[in-house]
Amino acid sequence: MEAEVRVVEVLDEREPTAQSALGLIVDTFPARECQPLAELRSELAEKRLGLLAAYDFHLLAALGRDDDAPDADDVVPGGDRVVASAIAVYLEGVNAGFINYLAVRPSLRGQGLGRALRRRLVEQLRADARDAEFDDLAWVIGEVRPDNEWLRRLVREKSAIPFDLTYYHPAPVPGAADERFVLYRQPVGDAREELPSDLVQQLLYAVYRRAYRVSYPLERPAFREMLAELAARDRVGAHPDYGQ
Repeated sequence: MEAEVRVVEVLDEREPTAQSALGLIVDTFPARECQPLAELRSELAEKRLGLLAAYDFHLLAALGRDDDAPDADDVVPGGDRVVASAIAVYLEGVNAGFINYLAVRPSLRGQGLGRALRRRLVEQLRADARDAEFDDLAWVIGEVRPDNEWLRRLVREKSAIPFDLTYYHPAPVPGAADERFVLYRQPVGDAREELPSDLVQQLLYAVYRRAYRVSYPLERPAFREMLAELAARDRVGAHPDYGQ
């Protein structure tokens, strides 16, 4: 049964809701997987100032009660707490939405908060696509660790397609190694099971350059390795082993 919450888009990095929502994300993910707090705050400031081009940044927060939480200074106006938060980026160049992070407070996991946030994110990303004059969003893109059971379930239900590609998550910490993850897509307006390799190459670049703000993807050995793998192929389908 889903917890009773209200989901809002946070538009100002200076507000307490933004501080709490971003803080929850940074506290949930290990540093080797998550952009620094200052960088995430800056992305929200850039959106507020109207500086973004060819993509859009979204921070959503689920506001509700957490009766198991001690009194703290993370109560937002209205008396609620941020009980879950998520970040997604619309990548206009490839007409795809990328979900960067989704975090739920540990005491409230399993109550449907993650599903509620994902639904709202997809609605917003589809609106972005229509604003960009596409008929609909092509896909929602995401990445998880190879042993992620949630993605395995989606693959069994045929609602997600893991790319048949050796994919590396870009490390946000200087000097850290890029780690093996699984890149997947959930079809929205484009249900093709295979994509041209050059389109997958563009998706990878958009994820690195736009979603994760990697300044020079081609300087990363892991990124060049992915491009070399794609150069030897015409098309990329579903991973043959994942989800079995």
